[in-house]
Amino acid sequence: MDRISYGLPMIIGGAFQIYELIVFVYCILTFIPALYNSVFGRFIASLVEPFFRAISKIIPTKFGMIDFSPLIALIILELVQKVIFYII
Repeated sequence: MDRISYGLPMIIGGAFQIYELIVFVYCILTFIPALYNSVFGRFIASLVEPFFRAISKIIPTKFGMIDFSPLIALIILELVQKVIFYII
């Protein structure tokens, strides 16, 4: 049982870090239209855009031409990760 209690935070933390990396890659891809419209770019977009849309429904994230949903998503991910680690 001790191994599970020690390994679970590592697995959860790793999953959050991978998703944060995917959000970061998405942000980079938006600056490169050829990569953003590729199969890889569409795959990355399919992973993060539902989360961004959910955030945009609750919080207005567009100010002018700038969309702050990736930044808000990263903040939410960090907060949820800290709450989960506090509970564990």
